[in-house]
Amino acid sequence: LEGSLLTQPWASVCLGESAFLAKACFGDTGYVLLISDLSSVWYESADTEAVGQRSKELNKRLTVHVSSFLHRLRNLMCPLLAGQQDAATSFSCHHTADGLSLHVKSELSGLPFYWDFHCCPAPVEMV
Repeated sequence: LEGSLLTQPWASVCLGESAFLAKACFGDTGYVLLISDLSSVWYESADTEAVGQRSKELNKRLTVHVSSFLHRLRNLMCPLLAGQQDAATSFSCHHTADGLSLHVKSELSGLPFYWDFHCCPAPVEMV
């Protein structure tokens, strides 16, 4: 996925009152997210195991396959990256001691759907 991410274009996104450049690549086995405020660059890479674990922590009432979570995340992030954010989905971010946290709130199958991207400083070769 990291190789595919490098070929993706950067997109300008607003998260709350903050402007960022971001790009992401979602696949059947995980995702990679790269986000920058032009002074720092953060990333998160998650495989099916990490997605499955986090989905259980954040969405206790949802019992869907990991591939459904990945598909939902792709369907939430792609419009954001295309500048067409869905009004039913909210994004927020905050700086943490070791990076940047991006929080997503939406719905899946009529139930609340939450996701947190835990981004850490990106290695130079990813930028």
